[in-house]
Amino acid sequence: MKKRIVSTLLAVVLTTSMILSGCGGGGQTETAAPAEDAAPAEETEAAPESGDAEAAEGEEASTEEAAAAPTVSHDEELTLEVYDVAANYQGLQSGWYGKILKDKFNIVLNIIAPQVSGDGEALYQTRTASGNLGDIILLDNADMLECIDVGLVADMSAEIKSYPNLMRYWEQIEKFNASIGDGIWAIPTEMNTNGPTAYMAETVSSMPRIPWDFYTELGRPELNTLDDLIQVLVDMQAAHPTNEAGDKAYGMTLWKDWDSTSIENVNQLTKWYGQEVNGSVLIGSDHSIVPLTDKNGAYYKMLHFYFDANQNGIVDPDSATQDWTSANDKMKQKRTYLVWNNWMQGFTNSPENGEKGANYMGMPIADMTVFQTSDYYYGSGRVFGIGSQVDDEKKARIMEFLDWLASPEGCTVQHAGDEGIIYTVNDDGTYTLTEDGYNRFTTEIMIPEELGGGNWTDGNNQVNQWIVQGYDTNPVTGESYVPDLWASYLEKNNTKTNKEWKELYGAENEVEYLQDNGMMTPVPSINMSLAIDTTDIGLIRSQCKTIVCDSSWKAIFAADEAAFDAIWDDMCAQLEGFGWNDLVAFDTEKYQPVIDARKAVN
Repeated sequence: MKKRIVSTLLAVVLTTSMILSGCGGGGQTETAAPAEDAAPAEETEAAPESGDAEAAEGEEASTEEAAAAPTVSHDEELTLEVYDVAANYQGLQSGWYGKILKDKFNIVLNIIAPQVSGDGEALYQTRTASGNLGDIILLDNADMLECIDVGLVADMSAEIKSYPNLMRYWEQIEKFNASIGDGIWAIPTEMNTNGPTAYMAETVSSMPRIPWDFYTELGRPELNTLDDLIQVLVDMQAAHPTNEAGDKAYGMTLWKDWDSTSIENVNQLTKWYGQEVNGSVLIGSDHSIVPLTDKNGAYYKMLHFYFDANQNGIVDPDSATQDWTSANDKMKQKRTYLVWNNWMQGFTNSPENGEKGANYMGMPIADMTVFQTSDYYYGSGRVFGIGSQVDDEKKARIMEFLDWLASPEGCTVQHAGDEGIIYTVNDDGTYTLTEDGYNRFTTEIMIPEELGGGNWTDGNNQVNQWIVQGYDTNPVTGESYVPDLWASYLEKNNTKTNKEWKELYGAENEVEYLQDNGMMTPVPSINMSLAIDTTDIGLIRSQCKTIVCDSSWKAIFAADEAAFDAIWDDMCAQLEGFGWNDLVAFDTEKYQPVIDARKAVN
């Protein structure tokens, strides 16, 4: 089988920075993985400014060439099948978001979600073999390229310049597709117009986050190591063995259904110590690539952290069997005292809780060196495409919908919600969240039947991925789409919790603290399509991921240190027998272009 490497699409950062989201993206404002909380970008000496000028010229030229978009009829309801690797839900989009799409376009989205289908790989193989993956296709870069190769994806080059909202991101779209060949086949996700070096939010993607009120009760002990964090969680659980409703609470809760080639709960925590999991390897913010099984690496370190936590009785015993929905419910009910991704704070934090001193806050551990990338700019590594089996009429309606997703209106609906329910418009044209808007992730907000009915969360965009990043600047307001950086939000959210945190750490936010203390290494954000697994490598990867995941879960719940070590050593021995070293060699070569691209801009 061929091995293909498609060349570069680069978004760089010379600043410390970044959400998302697991599932696509990230803080208190996104859909399932709410806000892309990150950090303000420092000024940098960088070539991107000339690139921005070229992009503006290119956009202007492209707009001049564009013909008007075709007029489409909305008379007939159209159901669009959306094959969606980001979705945590399968079925028809309903609720308030579904109502907006029905009223505006007379379309209904039927979401096909491999992540919750039971056997995502089998679903993918079955649908690709049928020649029809979906009407709208959302895939990781490599899978999209494979589908383009075999004719499952339609070329958009004849239409795209007629859609002005998509053309605002023409530089990024063109660069991605130039790496494929002739034509416009895919639209990157989470693009922005802020520039390749920007990192706009105030929190990092992953670091320890605990309830400030419980931490204050303990006297705010210093956190120098992971052992200190475990002790804090032990003391919290002892002081608060249940939540206010009397439900059992734990220091931490885990879930299995996000696992892929390794345990995702571990993968997210490796970022605390300067490494990111990519397949069988760990890529470091120092440009290193080492095997996942390196005992000096962050995967081993954070797996052992969970083991130590379980030895101390603070891991939810449901962790090995529950799914994300169950874990998410516990976060919302304050039944777990440690969360990590910045968007997880959205399930508990609110101005009201903040004034009580009870918001979850990012807690730096003194020995951390956080792995953090910039905002995506050129894309997040997933792309939208259109299925090759759609007819011209359906294609026109899909293009109209995709263009709306990239419009200020569509982005506001995605990243904020519906005007009147979630936000109101100020006299100066900027936005302010309503009380329901502030509480939409922490309480059940019921939507009137005439606006879609049900609760706000269930009615949110279940596609769970977006074309434009929330930290892009809304040309209508001059502020970001995501409410976290609205002036009205920052003013209201400067609560007792925030003020006490700032006083303790001597910084305006966690990003500033990490930067000032040398705890965050700048990592350029790279969007590249890399080598596709050969048949042999694909088989090895499939076998090895089962071994890694099964062994990792066993290790967390091992009886003692000796059992943990035995499980780890047995895992490594099994992996070698299944070709692990060949897989590591393949992934090392696969990700070397990422390292080279990062070095080129540092």
